[in-house]
Amino acid sequence: MNVFYSPLQHSAGLASMRLEQLNRRYFNNYPDAIYTIGMDNAFHTVNNTVCQVLQRSREELIGQSFSLFIHPEHWEESVGYFRAASQGAPQRYQTVVLRENGESVFLDVTNFPLKVDGEMVGILGIAKDITLQKERERALLQTSQELQRQNEELELFRKIIAHDFRSPIARLLGLGRLLQKDNLPEKTKQTAVNAILQSAQQLDGMVRDLNQMLTLHHQGDEPRELCDVEELVQHCLSDLQQEINNAEATVTLAGSESLHLFTVKAFLTSIIRNLLSNAIKYRQPGRTLAIIVSVEQHDNEAVISVADNGTGMDLEKVGTSLFKMYKRFHHEIDGKGLGLYLVKEQVRLLGGRIEVESTPGAGTTFTLRLPIL
Repeated sequence: MNVFYSPLQHSAGLASMRLEQLNRRYFNNYPDAIYTIGMDNAFHTVNNTVCQVLQRSREELIGQSFSLFIHPEHWEESVGYFRAASQGAPQRYQTVVLRENGESVFLDVTNFPLKVDGEMVGILGIAKDITLQKERERALLQTSQELQRQNEELELFRKIIAHDFRSPIARLLGLGRLLQKDNLPEKTKQTAVNAILQSAQQLDGMVRDLNQMLTLHHQGDEPRELCDVEELVQHCLSDLQQEINNAEATVTLAGSESLHLFTVKAFLTSIIRNLLSNAIKYRQPGRTLAIIVSVEQHDNEAVISVADNGTGMDLEKVGTSLFKMYKRFHHEIDGKGLGLYLVKEQVRLLGGRIEVESTPGAGTTFTLRLPIL
């Protein structure tokens, strides 16, 4: 039997083939990841973008469960969305996948149920890479949080100037008016002059404190140098030797190895000095003060701890106020409540973190963790 094709049929067949080729090309080169997943959870088709996102070839992906590429922290949630889509409800959500090199990629995913004659056969998915957007959001959040922190500190500065500065300035003005009076007894004059000097010194100290705190916010890019941590601790102990002698304290330097740290020497010196000074200042009356300074390396971190058997603190009561500016918890002991604030800010600028353990009446341990490089 002979079969004849008309020119019209031939033309329609070519058009269909070209349309299929265009569809395949559009699918493979679409800028977003497009894929189909069967009811067995395995990839059936993936376009080129899926391969680029996961850094794997099409052969490595087809037949593999999609869940193998989900970040562990997002696995349960993502599988839940897939199950909901496989039951016929379209889903849109965000997740994170892992590339072959371990790098994370953030995706905005839309999954559509695929049905044939009313029966579920799989999922059609479209995923957009939103990693850059997430990084911008994270940077914006960090900037917002930093601005909020700075605004809170500026408000604190305003309160300090409005309240704390008022007292010494008022005394200076009052004493100045007193000295303007005629026939003022010499003894009264001398007392007034001494009081003026005392108030001026107090005011000068407050100005220097505020200047130090404000300057700290413009630091962080200071040149770093290789420091021998044990040598630096010994230098701090030497500077504080008179205070150590007056407190009749014993100081022990512990550590199993020499530790060199690439850091801002001035910051690290200030941190250790403040922690040692606090240990001396807040010693327990009637008990010989013992301070242990430990220097160790754990993996890629330098771990420096300063432990004492002093008055200690109730950390549940202190809460998040421990490192805040002008917060004091032992009002019977002279202090400004500034040292620990400076310590935390300097640790932050060095890219480290500080931890504290304390028991009232037993002592306190501050542990500093800094990156080696």
